[in-house]
Amino acid sequence: MAKHIHNSSQINKHPKQGSTYDINSKPDNTRFQNYMAIMAIVPAVLSIMGYWFVDFMLYHFFDSRTEYHPLDGLGILMPMAFMMELFTYFFSKRIIKKVNILTSAMESVAKGNYNIRLDSRRMTPLKEMSDSFNSMAEDLASVETLRTDFINDFSHEFKTPIVSINGFANLLLEENLTEEEQREYLTIIADESERLSNLAQQTMLMSKLDTQVKINESSIKTFSLSEQIRRCIILLQNSWSNKNIDMQIDLAKVTYTGDPTLIEQIWINLLNNAIKFTPENGVIKITLTQNALGDNPSIIFKITDSGCGMNEEEIAHIFDKYYQADSSHSGKGLGLGLAICNRVVTLCHGSISVESVLDKGTTFTVSLPIYNKI
Repeated sequence: MAKHIHNSSQINKHPKQGSTYDINSKPDNTRFQNYMAIMAIVPAVLSIMGYWFVDFMLYHFFDSRTEYHPLDGLGILMPMAFMMELFTYFFSKRIIKKVNILTSAMESVAKGNYNIRLDSRRMTPLKEMSDSFNSMAEDLASVETLRTDFINDFSHEFKTPIVSINGFANLLLEENLTEEEQREYLTIIADESERLSNLAQQTMLMSKLDTQVKINESSIKTFSLSEQIRRCIILLQNSWSNKNIDMQIDLAKVTYTGDPTLIEQIWINLLNNAIKFTPENGVIKITLTQNALGDNPSIIFKITDSGCGMNEEEIAHIFDKYYQADSSHSGKGLGLGLAICNRVVTLCHGSISVESVLDKGTTFTVSLPIYNKI
């Protein structure tokens, strides 16, 4: 909930999240210019009307006067000066009030309150400034949330690999180790170091996705979804070929508009998950189809493994961060892959579901809208 600064009805209690500010864009100050134009035009118009009134009075009360008199000039100058003074006073007072609100909000942000927002509708003629302020505050809040989540999550999960690295490093200091034991300990240290590095990268990605509310428009492209999935399968060929897994692939030619880097995270993580839980000589089936009929045309991706399957309790938590259903595989994963998949699919306005039978296998189904509401 956004905090309210004092004496300000211009603070929005429910700010819109996720807006970004383009540093290369030029601010639109036409509202402010219009106010300045009004300040100049209105007193002039009212002064002319005042002059007409004075001239009208002079004509009726001094109808015998036919020559110019200095009072005619005062008839327009004095009302103009008076109206200009009034408009300048009240207009500057209004501007100063809005500037004070903006200043108070900036001071609050400087003290670490990134949740404060201004109601741009009531900040005229400083609407563009308040919009820029809100964008800045939202970006700072996202960065702060990213930092906090990363510290909390990473500090919780990195203990196991750190303890392993420290323990086996201390064993290597012993003098009575055989060459085989040294190699074994060094291999464990290398594996745990790699796991720690992957954990940091995945945690950072998950935290970033948690604070992201929509796909960045600058990263949206139209690309071949089937070709992207095929490349991901080839990328992980060593993993599934070492287990002699039979890959049964049926990919229809599908074109998709979105962020290819984020979409790739779905296929990589689902493939890694299927390969990890599929036993040697097992089978993985992958299909990609397009349903262009009905009210909600969509792209359907399915991946089915012949692994150990899951029970209902495991299915209920499968998309939770750091959750690993099978403890026997906990050392081989981070528990973030499926959480990342779920978050990316949500950002793409799609859905992901899972069906599983114990000792038979698991099927993940991803549905993405053909007409993506980016």
